[in-house]
Amino acid sequence: MYTLPSLLSPLLLLLLLPASGRVAAAPAILESRQSAAAQVVRLASVENLAVRANGQILATNMNSANLYAVDPVAKTSTTAVAVTGATGLSGIGEVAPDVFAVIGGKGIYMVDFTGGGAKASLVAQIKEASNLNGLAVFDNDTVLVADAGKGSVYRFSVSTGEYSVALSDPTMAPSGGIPFGIDGIKYRDGVVWYTNIFKNSFYKVPVDPATAKAAGAVTTLWTNLMGDDLCFGPNGKIYVATNSRNSLVEVDPAVGKPTAVASVTGSTSCAFGRTDSDKDVAYVGGGQGIFAAKISL
Repeated sequence: MYTLPSLLSPLLLLLLLPASGRVAAAPAILESRQSAAAQVVRLASVENLAVRANGQILATNMNSANLYAVDPVAKTSTTAVAVTGATGLSGIGEVAPDVFAVIGGKGIYMVDFTGGGAKASLVAQIKEASNLNGLAVFDNDTVLVADAGKGSVYRFSVSTGEYSVALSDPTMAPSGGIPFGIDGIKYRDGVVWYTNIFKNSFYKVPVDPATAKAAGAVTTLWTNLMGDDLCFGPNGKIYVATNSRNSLVEVDPAVGKPTAVASVTGSTSCAFGRTDSDKDVAYVGGGQGIFAAKISL
């Protein structure tokens, strides 16, 4: 979801209204072992993250067509590639070794690092989309793309560009002053996990492993803690960035209750390191850059 200082401004105004101006629920966090995360690099309004096998972090920004590459050891950032045709980038996921699907507006792009440098190409546009944001890798040919404006999820083939609506549910629908609903989305082992940022909610739904269509009822995990993008940890836990709650929370899938594990202002997204030296580090995107939080596994 949006971060400071760009498109989040209306969101922050809404969140900072006095209690008389909105319904405020107590945070859903039941416990905390929270500590401040260390800044890796300063980047404006990081939207989403992915980590390459070589340890390099990839970061998107909804106000820039640049896909940024970050070296977490040297603490430097460069532009990996400018995605031609996009004005901003959001969800990102690795669909094949060192090949990433990236949302740019209504388009789904492939960014391929296998030739040495990065090469970006448009697969296809989802022309009827309203506001594409979150992206989950479903298999090595398919991604799930969340439309926050319409409250639905597209199943999209990265080889053919064919797509169709796989999921649509009232829990994904936009609400409030800004038409933004389903935000973060991830898939693993027959289950889609997703947040609805303005409903302060987190959900899961079993899906068919071939079609990605719902194979059971939606389960609500919480309804009183803002959730933005999310990631899986190497310990089987799920981690959710809480945006205006300024934290990264850990969720045991078997329990579904959050525990705060890191403090990051305006946290939007997360991804774990992939090298031996940082596999227990959660990299967290936020309004002021990328941060690193060591997680007890």
